[in-house]
Amino acid sequence: MATSRVAIQSAGQLLDLLKESTKVKDPDYLKWVSDFVSKNKKTFTLKNPAGARLKIGGLEDTMYKGNDGKLNGWGKFYLPEIVTMKVVGVVEGTSCPCDQLVLMTCEDRKVYAFDGEEEELHMVAENLKELGEKGLMYPSSQSYYKGEPFKHMTKEDWDKVRNSEVGKKLDKEHRKLVDSKKFKLLEKLKSTKGAAPGAV
Repeated sequence: MATSRVAIQSAGQLLDLLKESTKVKDPDYLKWVSDFVSKNKKTFTLKNPAGARLKIGGLEDTMYKGNDGKLNGWGKFYLPEIVTMKVVGVVEGTSCPCDQLVLMTCEDRKVYAFDGEEEELHMVAENLKELGEKGLMYPSSQSYYKGEPFKHMTKEDWDKVRNSEVGKKLDKEHRKLVDSKKFKLLEKLKSTKGAAPGAV
């Protein structure tokens, strides 16, 4: 199902289009979201919280412009399963300590918000339709911190990761980084060791 070819002009048209998202079949959902965002870069007032404004846009329209690694991380390091996140826009005028509350969705169709300062991902609406009809719940009772998917990993799980191709590559990069800083660190230690007692 394609997004509307007519650019939305009102909050009513936005709500109608967001309702369409519930009819989109699973393999096409993220493409639908990308099309929706690219064709409808407007600002609308949300019903909740009072005074909140949604600016529809992609990653390039957020303070994380050009930081594809951040977007990749939102999909890999917060939720229990690895997902592909698509930015829907930013919300301003909330209690978020950061200037922009970045909204995104993924294959599960829920709407998540990244609050920047607290480094948490909040589930703020069940879907885009609910976002349009009710607004968002922030802060959310359902939030995820960076690294949460790894909290139940056993020693054996970590051993598998370390011995995998990715684990070995990361280990090699880490050793290379340590080796590149080793000389400077040793020089600093020598200079502080030779300093007079009590000197800072």
